[in-house]
Amino acid sequence: MKHRNWSVGNEVSIHGLEWPSNGPLAILLHANGLCAESWIVVAEKLTERYRVFALDARGHGGSSSPTPPHAYDWQHFVSDTISVCNQILTETGYSDFALVAGSSLGGIIGAAVAADERQLFRRVVMLDPPAFPVERVTQDLEPQKSSIGRNSIADQARSRRSIWPSRDAAAAAYREKPMFKHWHPTAFDAYLRSGFKDRRDGDVELACHPEVEASIFELTGSLNIFERARSVDVPVQLVRALGGYFPAPLFEMLAESFPQCELLSIDGGHLLPVERPDEITALLLS
Repeated sequence: MKHRNWSVGNEVSIHGLEWPSNGPLAILLHANGLCAESWIVVAEKLTERYRVFALDARGHGGSSSPTPPHAYDWQHFVSDTISVCNQILTETGYSDFALVAGSSLGGIIGAAVAADERQLFRRVVMLDPPAFPVERVTQDLEPQKSSIGRNSIADQARSRRSIWPSRDAAAAAYREKPMFKHWHPTAFDAYLRSGFKDRRDGDVELACHPEVEASIFELTGSLNIFERARSVDVPVQLVRALGGYFPAPLFEMLAESFPQCELLSIDGGHLLPVERPDEITALLLS
């Protein structure tokens, strides 16, 4: 595993990880609040077939953290990813990525990049993406709405404790919380390493500040994936987490919006790559 950095514009640097191999390229995009290294269990197994990259989105991990909220309009994540992918292609001499897989936020970004840059990816995998209903489909979903709203989850993020005396102290507090209870232990340890940064006073701090995470949730509507989906002309696998937040009819509507889409489900929580890495690896290698 190698640490990498790419400049995007004049103000933002995107940090990422590379698992080298001789295979075609694959790129992994994480969920809001997580980090590239949270993909570690999946990424290490994918090197059987792929040369794997994983990115820290802006405001996460080792990437730059511009001031919220407007720097976290979702189109910025799309532009950052396009820039980094093109730099990787120039560096490696490859013509495209065989695979992009994204969890939650990352799934939306991966598909939006595929819509904007049609020659960049050969396959898109979206893992329980937060495709909140747009106005034209909301009425069709009544009374089955998402069980979680942008405002409530943003409030939860904003109230999150950001500074801890040590990673061990954070781990002890997190381990039994519902969000982390079913994580693979290797992914949990990776999040403690890269999802926190060291402070000069000896404490540790969340690498994704709660205000950044909250801003991203509140700006969900800044990217309409239902409209972008029509422009994705490569195979898409849309995966719904059966223990996630989003209703089946919403995913059925989204799947119908893509020209080529297979709708799947996995029995796990919303953060599938850290909760069900073996199943996700099998899917990505299939």
